[in-house]
Amino acid sequence: MSLPPRRASPDGQSFRKKLGSSKHSGGCESDDDYENVQIPDSVFIDTTETSVIENLFRQSAVHPQDGLYCIRNSGTKTSKVLVVWDISTGKARNYRLFQEEERVYLDSEAPFPTLSAVIEHYYSHPLPHHGSLCLQKPFTKTLGL
Repeated sequence: MSLPPRRASPDGQSFRKKLGSSKHSGGCESDDDYENVQIPDSVFIDTTETSVIENLFRQSAVHPQDGLYCIRNSGTKTSKVLVVWDISTGKARNYRLFQEEERVYLDSEAPFPTLSAVIEHYYSHPLPHHGSLCLQKPFTKTLGL
């Protein structure tokens, strides 16, 4: 007799600040530095439940890879949530994707022009509030025989 799984709250939600008229605050980086990477359709999962994503990740590999990611719908907002597998905890972390003033971001200190630019940035920079977790591999659905 177990309780139904609870949806985890986004790990990067508590730091939201209103974006002012300031430009991208990443120092010498500019919007031109991002190549507009292609995000496979398989990354977008039509669910609001992190437990569903964790099960998909576990079914796709015996041990899901650190930084395996996908994007799901938010259960409470009209936004999306970046879900990233964290091998150190053996579960998925949630990061709400904010969109304001034609910018997309996880952390208001680092806004980007597109979702692709956000994804590309976090391949080489740790996710907010995590010392080392970076995006490594987009989720791809594998078909059974």
